[in-house]
Amino acid sequence: MEEKLLKAQSNYLTSNYLHALYSFLEMPKNKIAGLVKKGELVPVRRGLYLHGKSYGRQYSLAVLSGMVYGPSAISFEYALSQHGLIPERVEVLTCICFKRNKSFETPVGNFHYKYISKGLYPEGVEFYQTELGNYFMATAEKAICDMAYFQKIISVESARSYLFESLRVDRDEIKKLNLEKLLLLEKLYKRKNVGFMVDAIRSEI
Repeated sequence: MEEKLLKAQSNYLTSNYLHALYSFLEMPKNKIAGLVKKGELVPVRRGLYLHGKSYGRQYSLAVLSGMVYGPSAISFEYALSQHGLIPERVEVLTCICFKRNKSFETPVGNFHYKYISKGLYPEGVEFYQTELGNYFMATAEKAICDMAYFQKIISVESARSYLFESLRVDRDEIKKLNLEKLLLLEKLYKRKNVGFMVDAIRSEI
């Protein structure tokens, strides 16, 4: 194993950091390419790497999501799963962002980013600090409104069907949602599909 990589303080390695690490070499770029070829570095996307498996370094997909493409915040099914509203473990990490839609397939997971206007982005987004790094994630209320915003929901009944049949949201967890936050988001989003979703949830609380 590379001694310099062993001593790296961060588990997330940028091209700038690696070039500085090997600045004593005439061609740091070639060194980095060699480390990737040997499996000592895992390229997540252009300019972002993780240590190879042999280093035993932990990383967080949530933290990576903001580094792969940002500013962004985790939302949709992944956020609902994290908040305990849906039973399945969600493999694809989907975020909201206020740049254009993007998708990244990486060796460690798939990341999708959906555009939402800057005015709709911050409300209901919370900052998380963890031992593996920091990230932004939507509250359960915002994640549900984000999903409704991008769905063709034409009635309260179709919203209820989407919640409990398509997403298999836990009814007991729905009762824990904050109605005041939902009503604030409904007012902000100004979309009938979000309104139908909020009305469906209100009937369950």
